[in-house]
Amino acid sequence: MNTTLRTPSIVRTAMTGPCTSASRAHRAHPDGRRAAREFVIAPVTITPTKPLTPTHVKGLLWADVLFKATATLGPTTLVWNPRMSTLTTQTTAFWNHLDRTEPDTDWSGEDQTAIGRRYVEFHSGRPTIDPSALDPYFAQIERDGWIHPASHRLLELWRTELDLLHVRDPGLTDTRPLAWSEQRALAALADRGLLIDHRPHGGPVYLDGARWGVPIRQIVSVDGHANYLLPILRSLLPAVAPGRLFLLLFDEGLAVDYLLLDRILAEFGADTTRLPLSRVPIGGKVVSSKYGGWTGSTLSDLSAISGSADADAYRLGMRLYFVGLLDRQCSQSFRVDLLRRCVGRAARILALGPSDEREDPALPLSTHGYVDPHRLACSLFGPRPAPLPALLREVLV
Repeated sequence: MNTTLRTPSIVRTAMTGPCTSASRAHRAHPDGRRAAREFVIAPVTITPTKPLTPTHVKGLLWADVLFKATATLGPTTLVWNPRMSTLTTQTTAFWNHLDRTEPDTDWSGEDQTAIGRRYVEFHSGRPTIDPSALDPYFAQIERDGWIHPASHRLLELWRTELDLLHVRDPGLTDTRPLAWSEQRALAALADRGLLIDHRPHGGPVYLDGARWGVPIRQIVSVDGHANYLLPILRSLLPAVAPGRLFLLLFDEGLAVDYLLLDRILAEFGADTTRLPLSRVPIGGKVVSSKYGGWTGSTLSDLSAISGSADADAYRLGMRLYFVGLLDRQCSQSFRVDLLRRCVGRAARILALGPSDEREDPALPLSTHGYVDPHRLACSLFGPRPAPLPALLREVLV
């Protein structure tokens, strides 16, 4: 059975700017349905504290196919800013731990597994963090987009793997500030009666979604530290404009938070839809990556599997598996044997050469007008492999 083969040289196609748009001309859809709006894809970001697990790979590939395919229909942007995941206690507490326990470590030579194991050990020790010790980290991130050397090393390694997989770099190490300051975002939320603010009394700040039947949610702690929701709002609220549809792509474990984000964006006039993705169990278990259990199944592990397939078959096969076989709500555990089969099918498809069809195939559209990644990937699971049209090769390989 064919499987993956690491290749030494992959050309990176980087994306730039606060929101990245498709750079080529939009194709007219064969059945006449062309996007009548701009699509803003907003995937939940990943804290740079561990290797990329199957759940992360699924999310990244869904976002990549969704972006590339929908961009053929009309204006499409992908919102990603590393500050959305670094301006959090989850990340800065780990950085503080590394600085306290390993102040002289040269992180440039560490691999993903070694850094990830430190992350697991950090959480297993049930650390007590002095919130004031995190203030300098938040200040440096806000000031210049600073990233701890350990996480910077991780992001470099992620980028190498994503290059191999032909996933566009969304700006993993960009230093762009968020569009709105924390103060401006909180003021805008308060103006619409969406905050319960106890700061004058030395307390926290809550998002108030009671009007929609959503529980109140702390957004700023007593110590003045925001959780991940506020950086997301600081990125998305300024982008609200007529004619835009926000596609919120997220881990289904965050469903309540994202329902609240959906309602808040709508309150500001946004048109939104939510795309929850189920996590990928490993050995029948779904656990946070901070508890481990991912050894042997990370993206770097998968790309290093020996085999006869080339890089293109690896790229297409990974999309067939993570986007096609693993639907949005699939609860099936990660299976390397099925991944091998998908890479083998990809190799057989690509061996047939390019399709001689002159027109691009119709892409499967959702009711909102964006391309459905799952249905697109599943279109290649016919009884017999067929040559891949140029449009699908551009999106899926």
